[in-house]
Amino acid sequence: MATKSLREYLDEYGEGHRHFGTRLTHMFGIPMIVASLPIFPFNPLLGGGLFVGGWILQFIGHYVFEKNDPKFFGDPVNLLIGVVWAAKEWAELVGLKLPLPESEPRAVQP
Repeated sequence: MATKSLREYLDEYGEGHRHFGTRLTHMFGIPMIVASLPIFPFNPLLGGGLFVGGWILQFIGHYVFEKNDPKFFGDPVNLLIGVVWAAKEWAELVGLKLPLPESEPRAVQP
């Protein structure tokens, strides 16, 4: 059972994905992984290629750009949070706003 709210998960996920290269590799890698799942039973070569290619992009993002481990290593819920995060990023890129909880304003450090 999740101990954090969706907003907390998304904020934490964003903290671990600050570098442009990581964000870019995830914006392509996550949809590739998700798209591979229904394709695989009908076309294993294409589905497998999308799946492996998507994960390669994910790990490049973390180990080449961000220099950190994927969030799901510590909490598998982040596998789903990544899908929500990628959908949010793509929606914002095309001018849409998904109905997700807003971040709490953070206090400014003196």
